[in-house]
Amino acid sequence: IAGRDGRKGDFGAQGPPGGNVGKQGYPGPKGQKGQEGQGLSGVSYVRWGRTRCEGDGQIVYTGIIGSGAYHHRGGGGNYLCLPNDPKYDKYTNSWETTGAIYGTEYEVSSLYPFTNNLHNHDAPCAVCFVRSRGSQLMMPARNDCPSGWAKEYHGYLMTAHYGHQSTRDFICVDWEAEYVPGSQSDKDGALLYLVQGGCGSLPCLPYVSGRELTCAVCTK
Repeated sequence: IAGRDGRKGDFGAQGPPGGNVGKQGYPGPKGQKGQEGQGLSGVSYVRWGRTRCEGDGQIVYTGIIGSGAYHHRGGGGNYLCLPNDPKYDKYTNSWETTGAIYGTEYEVSSLYPFTNNLHNHDAPCAVCFVRSRGSQLMMPARNDCPSGWAKEYHGYLMTAHYGHQSTRDFICVDWEAEYVPGSQSDKDGALLYLVQGGCGSLPCLPYVSGRELTCAVCTK
């Protein structure tokens, strides 16, 4: 008669390390192409002085140029493209001691480098979107763009008057600038003046003292 199973023995001592790993196998087959991602592409820019976009630019919205009043000491120092259809949340209709923004008038007097007579008219704007490009550049003192860049529009450099109490950004106003119809009432508010080059720390030549500076808006 066979006896019963004996007790399990203790573990033996650990053996020596194994030999070298075998050669790496051949790469597997290429996987299928994944779905195209929804990447963020495109660039937006403001076309100052116009109500439409050119070329492959799509209109995001149109509006009027707004900024602080020329005689105010404080407030914002930039120009904004305010939409024609504002929406409000909580508000009061009384005038408070807060920030303020006004429409913007062209101040070009007898200087008419533009195709239209703009003096004392309110200035419109359009926000444009170009899907095929991803960077935007405002090129001052040139009416063309660097190599490899597409020109969206060109025009004249404009800003506030140097003698006024508050400063403003420089913006590129389209050379075919329009105006808001029926707006030649000279109510001031924010103002736009042409920009001249001044000799000294600005080298003359190539700059010319007193000459109005051009500009271009470029995308890539």
